Amino acid sequence: MKAWGVNPTRSALLAAVALLVAGCTVTPDMVGFMAPSSCAKIDQKAVKYVNWTKVPVVNVRIRQNEYSPMIIRLRQGWPYVIRIRNRDDYGHVFQANTFFSRAAVIKTTIAGEVKEETCFGAIYIPAQQTAELKLVGVVDGYYEYTDSYLSISSAFSLGHDGVIIIEERTSRI
Repeated sequence: MKAWGVNPTRSALLAAVALLVAGCTVTPDMVGFMAPSSCAKIDQKAVKYVNWTKVPVVNVRIRQNEYSPMIIRLRQGWPYVIRIRNRDDYGHVFQANTFFSRAAVIKTTIAGEVKEETCFGAIYIPAQQTAELKLVGVVDGYYEYTDSYLSISSAFSLGHDGVIIIEERTSRI
């Protein structure tokens, strides 16, 4: 017969898991967490010639935990500005690890503040704020993105919220 009471091993394990999860929560000042081992790069000389006021802007809106549009289409090798506007009263984590590792992020601005990081797997967008990413899609493919609340997110995600498609560059001839 098993005695009722506190199991010290189970209690220690639960405390360790709680500390681990607490240490992985997202804070409002985080931008570049879950960084991949390497990110795509492009020639800095080419970046100098991009007129960022004339590149296509992709507007993404977060409202009531939904991303709109759910499908984002980009062309391989073209510069884009992706503007993610959080209209909810709480922060969201836009996580797209594989996409961010295959796109060359040139500049990231969150809530009007320019961030130093250009290689990350997810970004935190505070409540009622906007994140702006200037980037070039380097590797074609389908990349899912999720809204996650913790930086170890795949275990705490509610599923995929959308997909980013970088279409293969084709020759004009």
